[in-house]
Amino acid sequence: MISAIIEPTGGGGRLVATFASLTSAAADGLVREVIVVDPTGSAETAVLADEAGATRVGSTADALASARQPWLLVLRAGTRLESGWAQAAWRHIERGGRQAGWFQLSYRGAWPRAPFEEASAALAARFGRLRAEHGLLAPRGMLDRTAPRQSGSTLPARLKRGALRPVGARILAELA
Repeated sequence: MISAIIEPTGGGGRLVATFASLTSAAADGLVREVIVVDPTGSAETAVLADEAGATRVGSTADALASARQPWLLVLRAGTRLESGWAQAAWRHIERGGRQAGWFQLSYRGAWPRAPFEEASAALAARFGRLRAEHGLLAPRGMLDRTAPRQSGSTLPARLKRGALRPVGARILAELA
């Protein structure tokens, strides 16, 4: 049902939290494959991806081409989906038809800046402007047709408001 694509940020160690948040959904059969984008060919990332049973590819284009499931879950390494996300994602897929979905972004650290950044990110997402940390649950064909926001990123610069809605689950990210 879902191919998870994890985009890199920093060292491979950031993958552990992201993998952990996918475990129960993989055990339930919702997440059927995990693809890690590793443009540098890091040995640490290779070991972590292998231990998690993930496929490693060199670019975002390769990740999109190799994904086999009808829905794509795009995550930034180091983000963690909070419990209950799989049920919310399933509801989104069942009710959403061909709409993409974003996760409510929560930041840890850097208080008092975190609440301001969360509110800013939520407002931007409502207008189709996603941050990489939001994560994206999208029908496969939608990402195949859209231009990436930046080199190496699967998320498009902007999605039309009617093509995007909240999934109803939270994602946790570090605020630098």
